[in-house]
Amino acid sequence: MLEQMRKASQSLLIYLLFFIVIAVFIINFGPQSRGSSCDQVMKGNDHYAAQVNGETITQNSFRYGFMLAGGAQIPAPMAKRDRLKETVMDKLIEREILAAEADRLGMVVTDDQVEDQIAEAKIVGLGSTHTVPRLQKDGKFNYDSFKTFLQFELGVTPKTFVAEQKKEMMALRARELMRASVTVSADELKTEFVRKNRQVNLEYLRFSGRRFEPEIALTDAEIADYAAKNDAKLQEAYEQKRFVYEKTPDERRVRQILVKVAQDATPAVDKAAHAKADALSERLKRGAKAGGSEGLTFLELVKTASEDTKTKGRGGDLGWRARGAINLPGALEDKVWKAKSGAIVGPLRGTDGYVITKVEAAREGNIAYGDAKLELAEEKLREERGNVQAKAAADAALAKLKDEPTKSIKDLFPAPTDSQEAGATPDPTAAPHVEETGLFSLRATREGVVVEGIGVSSPLAQAAFALTAEKPLAGPFDVNGTVVIARLKERKDPDLAEFEKHKIELAREAELTKWERVLTDWMQARCVEAKEAKRINVNTDVLRYEDSGEPPTYEPCVPHRQFGG
Repeated sequence: MLEQMRKASQSLLIYLLFFIVIAVFIINFGPQSRGSSCDQVMKGNDHYAAQVNGETITQNSFRYGFMLAGGAQIPAPMAKRDRLKETVMDKLIEREILAAEADRLGMVVTDDQVEDQIAEAKIVGLGSTHTVPRLQKDGKFNYDSFKTFLQFELGVTPKTFVAEQKKEMMALRARELMRASVTVSADELKTEFVRKNRQVNLEYLRFSGRRFEPEIALTDAEIADYAAKNDAKLQEAYEQKRFVYEKTPDERRVRQILVKVAQDATPAVDKAAHAKADALSERLKRGAKAGGSEGLTFLELVKTASEDTKTKGRGGDLGWRARGAINLPGALEDKVWKAKSGAIVGPLRGTDGYVITKVEAAREGNIAYGDAKLELAEEKLREERGNVQAKAAADAALAKLKDEPTKSIKDLFPAPTDSQEAGATPDPTAAPHVEETGLFSLRATREGVVVEGIGVSSPLAQAAFALTAEKPLAGPFDVNGTVVIARLKERKDPDLAEFEKHKIELAREAELTKWERVLTDWMQARCVEAKEAKRINVNTDVLRYEDSGEPPTYEPCVPHRQFGG
């Protein structure tokens, strides 16, 4: 068909174009030429974009796919951000695998079938059929328009284009065969409808172990014992935080006693706070000189006198801090940095008031595991004990809710204060307050089932949708390092009358969704199989964007990015 159209369209202009093509060929393929951008042959192995199961995806094929994806109209930075070239490569690998499957099943696509489709101004690309009105003139196929489209928009010859279309149509037939084999039973359809349309709204309380950590006092003996019994766990923690211990800046391990006073306090208030801090400092000096029961240590004074609630329970320990992180302005901070280990500095006027600082140790550079082990042990032990207390607090709250079923959860656990407004990012150290998920339905991910507003927790989700007005409480559940208890506030069951009314449309949607899932799983398995057998080889140089010196990192067969749909 196309040959007849070619003959019918010959004219003086065609001969002129033919002469130009010959001239271009001589220029591009003559001595010292670098080749043409259309159907060119590259030196070495650079002519391929990828090789899949022994079949070659040429650079022309890749360019054709990129153009078909609208690559010529998308600015390079935007294309790079959206990983357009990588997506095109994914789709071309998918095409090769599907076309090979169609060939294995005995499917055939002839030149005539391709030409018939082109004559209807339709082309197949990257898994979809597209109508291209530019292939027609006055409502009929026009060969000159077709050739111009190929030359200037896709950069391929008619012969190459037909070959590409045969592969695309073979892959499309494999897709259609797979889709035809997918069915959804009446029970499956109803179950899916119920899953999507059954919704619950939960009130919940979240208990964080970090809230209790400041109150946990640990002795040196407890920390050393934990370190001795958990070496493997601590080495793993060290490896995860190795970046913290490499090229460490000049740091100090400090403890502080705080006498709070606002920056804008009146002179009288500030003077009183200063006097109080001075008195505490004097008590420390007297205690250091006294012995036996008269002696007073820094840790003892912190627990009775410091007004920093976040560090008071842990003996005023701020941990290792770099410059700018010990609540003192630069000039006063220098005094701390110049002090020797064991020295007590202050009181000095800091950000939150007057602070008395004890310098415990100094470090800088690369910190070995042995030097960080006790620090890691203290962190882990404090975290574990904090989590135990969070679980106990959640159990107590759940018991309180069961004991007073007539009271709402908000009555028992008041709303946030002005300092912790509703909707703000939860403060893990703040007291728990009631939050609400809003109506949500079951939504599964690879990591588990999502509970809106709370996080991924399949056990909590399962319990949530089993709650009733008679049995509204669930928990406690560990979710993202916190402990959660929940109470059913509202339940919305699916309308089965709506199901019956829209059953046909729902069946179509369900079959499409199931087919996409089946195709995705099948493609992923075939792709990984070919990659592990080293039957996929990608020339990443073709993935380089115009504004980049190096090609992007690319790995074929990556889930979530390529197959299905």
